[in-house]
Amino acid sequence: MRRTVTGVDLGRDSIKAVEVEIDGAAAQIVRSVSIPRVRLEGQEPESVAAALAEGMAAAGISFNGVTLGLGGEEAILRYNHVPPMPPSRLGLIMKYEVESVADRMGEVLAHDFKQLPAVRDDGERTVLLGLAREEGLSAILEALEAEGILVASAVPAPLAIYGAWELVSTKADLDSPDDDLVLIADLGRSSLDVALVLNNRLVFARSTTFGGDQFTEALAQDLGAELSQAEVVKKQRGGITEGAKGVDDCTIRPLRTAAGQLLGMLESSIRVGGSQAGVKIPGVTRLWFSGGGMRLNGLPRYLSTGLGKIPFEVFDPAGASDEDDSGSYTTGLGLSTIGLQRDRSGDRDVLLNILPQRYSDRQTFRDRTRFLIVAATLLVLLLCGKLADGYIRGSNANKTLDGLDKQFQTLQKLSGEKAAAVAESTQARGRINRLLREAEPTAFQAFVLD
Repeated sequence: MRRTVTGVDLGRDSIKAVEVEIDGAAAQIVRSVSIPRVRLEGQEPESVAAALAEGMAAAGISFNGVTLGLGGEEAILRYNHVPPMPPSRLGLIMKYEVESVADRMGEVLAHDFKQLPAVRDDGERTVLLGLAREEGLSAILEALEAEGILVASAVPAPLAIYGAWELVSTKADLDSPDDDLVLIADLGRSSLDVALVLNNRLVFARSTTFGGDQFTEALAQDLGAELSQAEVVKKQRGGITEGAKGVDDCTIRPLRTAAGQLLGMLESSIRVGGSQAGVKIPGVTRLWFSGGGMRLNGLPRYLSTGLGKIPFEVFDPAGASDEDDSGSYTTGLGLSTIGLQRDRSGDRDVLLNILPQRYSDRQTFRDRTRFLIVAATLLVLLLCGKLADGYIRGSNANKTLDGLDKQFQTLQKLSGEKAAAVAESTQARGRINRLLREAEPTAFQAFVLD
């Protein structure tokens, strides 16, 4: 059965919308659009929503049931350790936690939480709590809705990256005695999304402020060039490995410095992930890289070597057409498939949906209203069908009755004709009998004849 859903990634470099179709185990980007932010008239939510709606309409991408990605600037991921408890009590504790954080920040927070599947070594459970500033998120949602784009869920970018990995990657053999720990890293222009997956289960995810801009800044500072010039040099001639084809040697040292910072952040994420998850983290067995920043010549191999020569895979899905490819579609792909990942291995119950309460309530009301409208329409159609069936049955019955009346009249006519024939036959028989009586021989007739 084929299913499609739309994901929207409001990246800092470009805005992307991806419509993914899943047919069995195969996934394919069937429609996509990428809009560089430099082409927008403004960066406020209204301008972004208008440009996105225009691009999606031109590409034929559905506006309904959209999954929106929340970057590190919009969403916060926190980890809470709790003893085993009923869901109702856990919800109460998380409510108090959200109120406490909101009081400290002085803002209303949209939130969602899920309990991670892995049990901590101390017997407690780790709860992943997602938070987003409701004011800023509501502005984006309202602007999108004004353009007809209806958001069904808002998901933090690190979880979207995990969703993409869950969809396309090779899973661990759970029958193997060895643990499998995958480090997922998506490097964007200004953000680094990291996730740790232990034996096909998510144990840690976070987003940090580090991206391709740091490489550009390091190169610009070393070359004494403008950022725009350094960006062009980085993409066309930049690289990490000495002697690599197409790499200018003057770019290696500054870019390798930034790569060293990135390597340190990945190592830190592994340590922090084990601490937050509360489980014994084995050594990383696989690396899964994505994002436009990972296109830098030699960077994936440099990170693999720095982390211990770990096998790595670079995932860089292409759009549905030959449009601008300056960014990565991985986040959009993950957002598109989150709602469709129901039949694959792993644990999807860690995917958060962070929507403001009033927007969620309005969405629920809209969905219920839509359901009632559909139900009422079906009921009207059913009644019309019953009425039409009754009318047809009545028409057929009237036709049958008319036929029976005609047959009855015919029978009455035939019965009258039969009665007349019987009467005529009776009269004829009487005359014949009278003639026969008159024809019988008498004494007078015998005398005469004699």
